[in-house]
Amino acid sequence: MQNGLDIDDAGLAVAEAVPSPSYVIPSVDRAFEILDCLADIPDGLGLADLARATGIPKSTAFRILATLEPRGLVLLDAATRTYRLGPHLWLYGHRFVERLDLYQAAREAMQKLAEAAGETVFLGNLEGSEVIYLHRIESPRSVAIVKKLGERAPAYCTATGTAILAFLPTAERDAILGEAPLSAHTDVTIVDPAVLRARLAETRAQGYVIVNGEYNRELMCISAPVFDHTGRCRASLTVAMPAAHRASDARQHQVGALVRAAAHCLSERLGATDLPPPPPRPNGLRR
Repeated sequence: MQNGLDIDDAGLAVAEAVPSPSYVIPSVDRAFEILDCLADIPDGLGLADLARATGIPKSTAFRILATLEPRGLVLLDAATRTYRLGPHLWLYGHRFVERLDLYQAAREAMQKLAEAAGETVFLGNLEGSEVIYLHRIESPRSVAIVKKLGERAPAYCTATGTAILAFLPTAERDAILGEAPLSAHTDVTIVDPAVLRARLAETRAQGYVIVNGEYNRELMCISAPVFDHTGRCRASLTVAMPAAHRASDARQHQVGALVRAAAHCLSERLGATDLPPPPPRPNGLRR
């Protein structure tokens, strides 16, 4: 052992302790600062603006970008001289998602749900106070829904987020909802905490939630929670349909039963036990 490091057979130093700031490579850290900055600016930034936004010296930023560009991590628009995120980042993200147990287990349930409901189906989970959409399956009969994978949205005004929040421990849910005030994204967004609490209670009672146009006025979404082997609500399944083609109340609750049944089947595949009795399984859905 030398200075707290073990030397492996290849002669490489392997840190014995938990990584600390002293192990951070500044140039790599700055590269991620640049990528994080570009992730927030879809139209891209020029070198000077990027350096100003990150606080990285212009010459250093240029060298980092010149390293990232050949690997497809950033793209340079020759006409505007602006940089944007590159396609290779999608490859990394896609491969990560493919390796998630949740992702693998969900694909069959999502496909059956899309076929049974005749609508687009999303798989999403919670990161902090936001939801992120991990996977999407279109039904051949559905109208195309524009929602980007990897897109984030506030949890409190989306069906995906509401379905998860409703089944979190009370203290955890209150901490998430307390991170920021409830802001109106459309004219029908719930911004009254008491009304939101009532919705969460209703979601727990019926096992799914219907959210119509509160984050995106053009979408009606119906979601149900997915639990893992620890009993924790790990994600939710969501059926999305155009709000302009408003479904009848009977149709909404029919889809709600489909989503709840699919989420129940997926939860069982993930090893969840002590689940509420499953609803009748509509045609097209099997355990």
